[in-house]
Amino acid sequence: MRRVETYFIVIAIAFYAWFLTHYGPGQVIGYVRMAGWGLALTISLEALARIANTLGWRVTIEDYPPKLRFVELFAARIGGEAIDYVTPSAQLGGQFVMAVDVREKLRMPVGLATVIVAALAEAIGQIVFLSVALVISLRLIPVAASLYWSIVGGFALAMALAGGFFFVQMKRPFSHLWRAAAKFDIARINTDEIRESADEADAVLLDFYARHRSRLAASCLCYAAAWSFGPLEIYILLRLLHQPASLQTALLIEAVGLLIERATFLIPAKLVSQEGGKALIVGMLGYPPGIGFVVGFLRRIKEMVWVLFGLLSLMIHRIVVQQRGNMTGAAAAERDSVMKMQRAQGEQSL
Repeated sequence: MRRVETYFIVIAIAFYAWFLTHYGPGQVIGYVRMAGWGLALTISLEALARIANTLGWRVTIEDYPPKLRFVELFAARIGGEAIDYVTPSAQLGGQFVMAVDVREKLRMPVGLATVIVAALAEAIGQIVFLSVALVISLRLIPVAASLYWSIVGGFALAMALAGGFFFVQMKRPFSHLWRAAAKFDIARINTDEIRESADEADAVLLDFYARHRSRLAASCLCYAAAWSFGPLEIYILLRLLHQPASLQTALLIEAVGLLIERATFLIPAKLVSQEGGKALIVGMLGYPPGIGFVVGFLRRIKEMVWVLFGLLSLMIHRIVVQQRGNMTGAAAAERDSVMKMQRAQGEQSL
């Protein structure tokens, strides 16, 4: 797997080098300047998508703790997404980070189960969006006829991945993970507490799919709404670059781009699918050379800004938890000191 990732990274770097050599960095910088304030607009627009994503997770939590504020859930969500973006974790490492970030107010088994349910809802929401987007943009398919079988294959892959993910969740995945980790005899891993937490997380998963299908549907709609901001961003960027754009065009570009990203989901930071995928799709739709690359590059700038927000939220969370732990330790030490003094005074009085 690492070798495949290395190949993709090398291909991506080679593509960037070829593009900049062929068209020149000056042209790319000129396009970025042309976008200007619009980049700030797309960064702000992304906030709405992230809020919808957080709502999708919020819906899956049945007994929501009153003390857990939505802003904390939002911070945990963007922190986990930042981890997914920069690591080849198949979008699972970030889910664990989300659950860990809120474990003080949302019990870890419930947090783990709900983020996994939310991940499935996100995949289903993406399929819903892709279905609607491709139906609306069918008129443009003949123009990009060579993309037809790629679109079909990518859509089938997206559905297969979602179905496989659901199948795994039905097989008590957390208990299997605990057993696998216990075989390595890692210190403090083979404990009854961890085993019970894994069993509880599996029970929450099975119970959710058995009794809360309406919550799952609501979560899927939240994520579908979040995905729908993508075409709007594509439309804005094309207009800022003084290129003709329509709803159908933006929908097709975003839908095919998502299918490419889904096919390369193991590669960190969308190294192959972002600029290269957009350049391929936009070029096949008849736009000038370089426009697709610039659209992907502008989106990468936006994504990196949000990655920084996510990593900053993780850093702040760690500092707050550490300070809270230091205060708790100091308070405990002070109580012990007071008790010792009282004990000493009592002994002297005797």
